[in-house]
Amino acid sequence: MAVRIQRRVPAAERPAPAARRGRETAAATATGARVRRRVPAKHLARFTRLLATLTEAGLPILRNLRILTQQWPPGRLHDAVLDAADMVEEGQPLSEALGSHPEVFDELYVNMTRAGEAGGVLDKVLARLAEFLERSQQVRDRVRGALTYPIVVFLVAVGVVAALMIVVIPQFARLYDQMDVQLPALTLALIGISRFMARWWFLVLGLPVLAFVLYQMAYLRSLRFRRWNHAWWLRMPLMGGLIQQAQTARFATTFGTLVASGVPHLRAFEITRGSLGSEVYREAVDQVREEVREGESIAASLENTGHFDDVVVSMVEVGEQTGELDRMCLRVGQNYEDNFNRTLDILLKLLEPVMLIFMAGMVATIALALFLPLFKLLQQIGQPT
Repeated sequence: MAVRIQRRVPAAERPAPAARRGRETAAATATGARVRRRVPAKHLARFTRLLATLTEAGLPILRNLRILTQQWPPGRLHDAVLDAADMVEEGQPLSEALGSHPEVFDELYVNMTRAGEAGGVLDKVLARLAEFLERSQQVRDRVRGALTYPIVVFLVAVGVVAALMIVVIPQFARLYDQMDVQLPALTLALIGISRFMARWWFLVLGLPVLAFVLYQMAYLRSLRFRRWNHAWWLRMPLMGGLIQQAQTARFATTFGTLVASGVPHLRAFEITRGSLGSEVYREAVDQVREEVREGESIAASLENTGHFDDVVVSMVEVGEQTGELDRMCLRVGQNYEDNFNRTLDILLKLLEPVMLIFMAGMVATIALALFLPLFKLLQQIGQPT
């Protein structure tokens, strides 16, 4: 890795961490911008791996943060690491320093770091956290890469159909009007759709955009709508199973990682809840947390929610009985993550030919509707008078 040479500003010339954060917050408030910002997950995973490597080498945390500050380009993560280094230099623990930047380091990150500091195994916890973030990033990259081809095919299909409906079909319609040919029902329907799209194009383009905007607003602002939307997706035949596998893998991996790092169970449930994307599974984790607080076993609480299958419940029960709950949860997470990847590959392999067949069918239908009158005209010309 190439080392970036960066002049270190003397401590006397640098503003205090609290002053710098206060100034950034005030500037953001004055401009109306959001204070909470996000850092790309791949950057955070890379930073964590480098910090874990340096810590395992026996270097002090403050020196590690200073080294990574020099290695990282200016930006959100650079500012957060620089601020954390200043706070550590002032005597604050690393977990508190990282926790002052929730836009970069979430609860999972901060609590695992705090557990590592308390147990004297910060290097091992950072390595485990780096592995967790890297695996999560690999899953995201895999999903995005797999969806690229279907999305491109869909956009091409929309463009081709729009061009045919707006440009090509009106030309044929004028030709048929001049020829005074009796048109089949399929051709009449296609010409009617084409004329509607040409006349009301702003509705054809605007209504889907408006519907998407309204959907996003309702999704972001209404918990009830978001919960209904997530429950609806879970009831879908194929997509529902895929979401269940993804949420189960996320729950088991996150919870197992936290427990292995020394985080108490109730706190681990609270953090794991925030890492899940489905409101249905978030409510399930809330239910598990309350039942465990009242003295119920984790396995029985998971079974009571109805959202975790027998395999998860059985392995968690074995983990509770043998004292290896963290290992069992991590094994469950790995198993469901592998199942998720295999199922996703199968669905995407099926989706590609289905989309191609659908696109070819639409183009063939349009072509048939356009050329049917010509075939009929040729038949009439070939008949003897």
